[in-house]
Amino acid sequence: MPGLDKWQGDVAPILESARVAGADPSELKYTHFSVRVSQSRRMPLYSAVNIDGSHSDRDTERTDVWRFDPRIDQRFQIMREVYGNDRDGFFSRGHMTRREDPNWGDDPTTTEADADTFHVTNAAPQRQRFNAGIWLDLENYVLSNTDRENMRVAVITGPIFSEDDPEYFEVKVPIAFWKIVVFRNSGTQQLTSIAYKRSQATFLPKATRSTFNFGNFQDTQVPVTGLEEEIGLDLSVYADLDVLKGADRRMEIALEDVSQIYLQA
Repeated sequence: MPGLDKWQGDVAPILESARVAGADPSELKYTHFSVRVSQSRRMPLYSAVNIDGSHSDRDTERTDVWRFDPRIDQRFQIMREVYGNDRDGFFSRGHMTRREDPNWGDDPTTTEADADTFHVTNAAPQRQRFNAGIWLDLENYVLSNTDRENMRVAVITGPIFSEDDPEYFEVKVPIAFWKIVVFRNSGTQQLTSIAYKRSQATFLPKATRSTFNFGNFQDTQVPVTGLEEEIGLDLSVYADLDVLKGADRRMEIALEDVSQIYLQA
């Protein structure tokens, strides 16, 4: 799990009545994934999932019932405010841990995992058309390049929070999102990490979009050290595994296709 670093005082605590002795007081554990929530933004700081690709069940029936997590105060969760019909300028609930990712093992585990991803603690506002392309294909691409004897991948996903984020329906909406994927590379057999960013700037309502400077690229691969600096979390555990280790932390590699992602140094 990433360290909280500058977010240490902002993470939503688990209620005393729901805490487990000896467990982290801010880690919301679900089936095969965990989440930490920002109090000030009422969204996940990040969601971290373990995927066992050799035992995945991609046919698990979609639960599609969003719910609060009773273990933390509802004040730190968003159920409706900014969510609704895209045509009316509202946003979709974008899964941070994808619905399919923790769905591995046998039923009822897969059903429980699917249902767990529909907690609002695992969602952030995303325009409907944003959640596609490389963002959608990335994990499948990495799995296809993973050692077949060890098809296990860890994925950490979250919003990039900025004070300049625009406000919709009294909610500050993150413009960009990030992923770190950790896997054992099939070519080098080494434990490897890659970091990736995606912007939803071009999908925002034009009247608001024009007042912000979002950068030039929608999809980029970035050094873990640069991402760490931008999001304010401690990612040092992944930095040593990064295929871009040693690169200028400000570097961004523009991507047009998932096959352009560097999986080896």
